[in-house]
Amino acid sequence: MKAVRFSAFGPPPDVVQVVEEPPAPLKPGEARLAVLATPINPSDLLTLSGEYGVLPKLPATPGNEGVGRVVEVSGSNAVAVGDLVFLPLGAGTWRTHLTAPAAPLLPVPPGLDLLQASMLLINPPTAYLMLRQFVTLQPGEWVVQNAANSAVGRYLITLAQVMGVRTVNVVRRQELADELKGQGADVVLLDTDELPQQVRAATGGAKVRLGIDAVGGESCRRVGDCLSTGGTLVNYGAMSGKGPSCPRPPPSSRTSPCAASG
Repeated sequence: MKAVRFSAFGPPPDVVQVVEEPPAPLKPGEARLAVLATPINPSDLLTLSGEYGVLPKLPATPGNEGVGRVVEVSGSNAVAVGDLVFLPLGAGTWRTHLTAPAAPLLPVPPGLDLLQASMLLINPPTAYLMLRQFVTLQPGEWVVQNAANSAVGRYLITLAQVMGVRTVNVVRRQELADELKGQGADVVLLDTDELPQQVRAATGGAKVRLGIDAVGGESCRRVGDCLSTGGTLVNYGAMSGKGPSCPRPPPSSRTSPCAASG
């Protein structure tokens, strides 16, 4: 059995190594899982570099989600050998096998693509909570987000469409526009200093009460500048390597839209 291990924080290629892990005997109520698929998320890389908000005690194995097959069970009827299950969140999934309590394991629905299933426990709930938790949006209202071609951004487009909420999607490359519109994006705009004016034109001057930022820095500020007075700006990432920048105060009130960090 093999696992990725790191004992110090730093550039991911420099700090990770593949190690052999002997199989430990199962305790009653445990299951052994063969890992079939586990993604590499930006949060995983930030954890390796020591820049993520919550860091593990070292040495550690990275990886937070995935899918696996039950290969051994001890003293539990919750799962059976051969079952496909989601790997427990935060279990250190970059390994060939892992051991976990059997009772909480969730089955993978039949017919679901395993690669897609391996990415279901983090990005889709993140998109759903950001649409639901901070602002109560009504059908027909608008939300603006950057990094719209990211995994979270694409899920947000789909979920907003189901809710009847309209999306302004900010990207860095114009060639992404047709692809995102085919997925359900209402508006796709480039991340430039003209973004607030372009959003007002694209939405017909409608109120935009929710902005979602995954980039930080000036991109975060530009998304905030698109919001109506009293709007909420949710930051959940710093893909630029910079923290979120506050929106400029509206000229009429000189007060910034409220901001919530996620």
